[in-house]
Amino acid sequence: MQVRLQKFMADCGVAARRRCEELITQGQVRINGLVRDQLPVFIDPGQDEVTVGAERIKPLAPEKPVYYLLHKPKGVLVTNEDPSGRKIVRELIQGVRERLFPVGRLDMDSRGLLIMTNDGELAHQLAHPRYGVEKTYRVLVDGKMSAGAVEGLKHGMWLARRASGPGAVRTEGLKVRVIARDRHSTLLEVKLAEGRNRQVRRALARIGFRVRDLFRVAIAERITVKGLEPGAYRPLSAVELQWLRTVTSRDYHERQKLATQRWYEHKEMEKERRRLKHVGRAT
Repeated sequence: MQVRLQKFMADCGVAARRRCEELITQGQVRINGLVRDQLPVFIDPGQDEVTVGAERIKPLAPEKPVYYLLHKPKGVLVTNEDPSGRKIVRELIQGVRERLFPVGRLDMDSRGLLIMTNDGELAHQLAHPRYGVEKTYRVLVDGKMSAGAVEGLKHGMWLARRASGPGAVRTEGLKVRVIARDRHSTLLEVKLAEGRNRQVRRALARIGFRVRDLFRVAIAERITVKGLEPGAYRPLSAVELQWLRTVTSRDYHERQKLATQRWYEHKEMEKERRRLKHVGRAT
């Protein structure tokens, strides 16, 4: 039976599926001794030998899927292993036998909500921008941010070039709302579904603002940090899990796209009405 390589790796507990895709495209995965770095890659788990680095990947015995919500403090790495011996998120969850991996990114200097699970399929859907699952952040920056700077964030921008690979990276527009502002700082609410590496920090740096604190307060709107202290974790409730399955479903995604399109068309019609009204007055 042929399966996608990244799904096989995620099911074996290597990492979340998106991270497995990165390992493949970086040339770190071999199939029967040969590097395969162009997706898609299909394998037969019963016949093919898969290695990541020098380690052969063996299928794990089926585990009961488990789902935890973790409040990651600053100074903790979102990874399952670190050669430098720094603290990682898995160390914060004690007494859980299942092999957990983090869903998506949250850099070492940031804090807030992180989902930990062994369900590779759901992890992939939550992390991939195609499914449009929004994460909400409270971001404190140095300096008073102008209305023009806020609008620039909303329209997207080119970021600095990647450390490797050609070309520059353009972000989608962020959903930004100013919560508070004074002479010395600005507190923003930022929502995004892309999740590129350090995307919020890099976007703000491009317009001259340094992030003092970045705090992820919600995932998919309804999964919030309320009641969860830094370093603490809890299982997701059945209601929360059902909501995550809903927001990653194709039907929900299509309804959201249709609603956005209708909103856009309505705004364009309103602009056209105002234009025609202005023309009528002028004549």
